[in-house]
Amino acid sequence: MVEDNAPDSRTDRDAGTEAKSDGGRYLSVEEIPETAPTADLTWQERIANVVPSKRRGLKYVVAITIALLWIVPFIGLFMASIRPLSEIIGGWWHIEGMTITFENYYQAWNHSTAPMSVALRNTFIVTIPAVLVVMLLGVMAAYPFARFEFPLKTTLFFLILLIMAAPPELVAMGNYNALQRFGLFDTYMGLILIHIGWGLGWVVLFLRNYLLGIPKELEEAARIDGASRYQIFRTIILPLSTPALVSVAVIQFTWVWNAFFFPLVFMRSPELYLAPQALPLMRGRVQVEWGIIAAGSIMTMAVPVILFLLLERYYKRGMVAAVAD
Repeated sequence: MVEDNAPDSRTDRDAGTEAKSDGGRYLSVEEIPETAPTADLTWQERIANVVPSKRRGLKYVVAITIALLWIVPFIGLFMASIRPLSEIIGGWWHIEGMTITFENYYQAWNHSTAPMSVALRNTFIVTIPAVLVVMLLGVMAAYPFARFEFPLKTTLFFLILLIMAAPPELVAMGNYNALQRFGLFDTYMGLILIHIGWGLGWVVLFLRNYLLGIPKELEEAARIDGASRYQIFRTIILPLSTPALVSVAVIQFTWVWNAFFFPLVFMRSPELYLAPQALPLMRGRVQVEWGIIAAGSIMTMAVPVILFLLLERYYKRGMVAAVAD
């Protein structure tokens, strides 16, 4: 009898040893219940917990209403872009017998007066350098404001804020003659410089607030290891600033891409027109070609929307950190 029970006792002892070795994370064989545990809440109670309160429900209603009011014009614009002019004269919301066509996009792309193919190419030529240079100069200027102490620091930062408050008309008046004197009027380079100067102020302010949230201990540890200021900036600050830089890129890209006033003032050659300048030229001489204008508008706004969707995750992180800090 003793010999028969010996294996069982060894098995129980081994099981107890395993239970102690795993820190009690798993149940022993004797502790496993024979039936599944019952639910803590009934289905009525679960539904009651999911249904929002009156106050939260009112917030949902207001938010959904604002979203619908915001998106209705875009729906009308899109519907006008894929339907013939005869069907949208009476209102785009009439969908009986609706005809879907992409002829408006083809005509807008190859328009005789202001082809969107050329206008979008010109807009890319101006927007991409204006975004990249502002990002680079902005983070290089924001880092000293966030980390160093130097003479006139407060005064210079106040001047940056003052430039942000200046209206674009003032910037245009001050730079109109300067661009003509240096031979940059009616050129891509002149317009790019205007956008860089106009956007640099808010970029420095935005990135400075973000950099203040990066712990100084990381830079101090790198200094102890013998890293120079340039190495710290390149290997620590720039990688950690990626969300903020993406946020800057999305916002600056949208502003430059949709800018109408600066191209209107500084660009005069029709072959150099940007997309916002080309859209009014699609009206037509006899009647307003609403379908072609709608198609051109959709193509113009599609680029920044796609960019935002691709970089949405980094954009949110950068915006939250810069505002919170």
